[in-house]
Amino acid sequence: MNQFTFVGKIQNIKDSESFHPVEKRTFDSGWSMTTVRFNCISGTNRVMCVAQGGKWNDDKKNVVKTFSKAVTNEDGSVTKGEKIDIPWAKRFDEKEIEKVAGYRKFVVDLGDAQMRYALQNAVNAFENDKITDELIAKTSCNTLEEAKAALEKSVARKHVFLSEWDFAEFMAKVVASDKIKNTTFRISGYQEVQYSAEKGRFYVNYRVNRVDIAKEGLDDTTDLSVDFYFSKNCVDDEDFDETGKGYINGYTTYWDSMMKKNGFMPITFIVRDKEKLRVMKKRFSVDDDEIKNVGLVGEVIQGASMSAITYDDLSDEDKENVDCGLVSVEELAAAMGGQKVGERITEIRLKGFNARKKTVEETTYTTDDMHPAMAENSVEDDDDIL
Repeated sequence: MNQFTFVGKIQNIKDSESFHPVEKRTFDSGWSMTTVRFNCISGTNRVMCVAQGGKWNDDKKNVVKTFSKAVTNEDGSVTKGEKIDIPWAKRFDEKEIEKVAGYRKFVVDLGDAQMRYALQNAVNAFENDKITDELIAKTSCNTLEEAKAALEKSVARKHVFLSEWDFAEFMAKVVASDKIKNTTFRISGYQEVQYSAEKGRFYVNYRVNRVDIAKEGLDDTTDLSVDFYFSKNCVDDEDFDETGKGYINGYTTYWDSMMKKNGFMPITFIVRDKEKLRVMKKRFSVDDDEIKNVGLVGEVIQGASMSAITYDDLSDEDKENVDCGLVSVEELAAAMGGQKVGERITEIRLKGFNARKKTVEETTYTTDDMHPAMAENSVEDDDDIL
């Protein structure tokens, strides 16, 4: 399952007659679904993200089906996690939350995680009479009582949910709040893929499961880690000299929740660096119709392209000033911000290999396996079928 990490600001999407960013639907079956769509504004990118969850209107039917975390035993052995059910009425109990594996929790942290860590250290230091001037300066807490109060307040700003419905309901409040307008967040989750056999089309959502206030100094980014499958001649560099773009064509796997099986979706990475394209073409060597696999990281680009300001972009007056030597193009470009906004583009731009899966591996797949998840076609044996 492809994972994403976006760093940017959360922007509420305007409600209209034809589009409702926040939807709360109840079906005849008694099932209710909350869907919250919002934009992540990261640099010049605007990527729509989704938080979504459901539950039965009759709480007696509800239960949180999740997975327990692994436990390290006294002898050093590890007991793997397993499927567990949490009673609906106990889903906010700290003891129940503690049982659940981290990757199955939904988190909205509106506090400063680094300060929370420092406050915890300060509390421990005060209690053990080992407090330092550095910790006091960092936390602005001069006593144990002040450190405990600040820590309690910080912990309360971290919201952990076991139910995705609770998470979506809370995200509706977060997105609507004016308090977050100037806050940079780290938004993470997975790429949700749905396929319509009727339309022959894939639909992709960026499904959020965690939102944190970004660490200070963290650059805006829209990274997508992709489980990439490729075949022969997947690198297309034919028009690079003319367009400045190369292509890496392949497939990525996804889970079809309706079919309850994995499928494959075509995916293309754009490469705008000639040397990087050359190296990728060398790495992606495949024979016949075999399929190989590697982890790639791309940048999700959904916004205006940016390019350097040149002489042609200047006004007639500025051109005349440049021609006379009164000012340089570089000086004018710097005064104008250095770059200009171009046409709107949508692409996944290659950044490089995923460090955790950077080695190209062989698979047992062939090109015939690279298709969406499909229902099994079964024909009953019949002597008269022909």
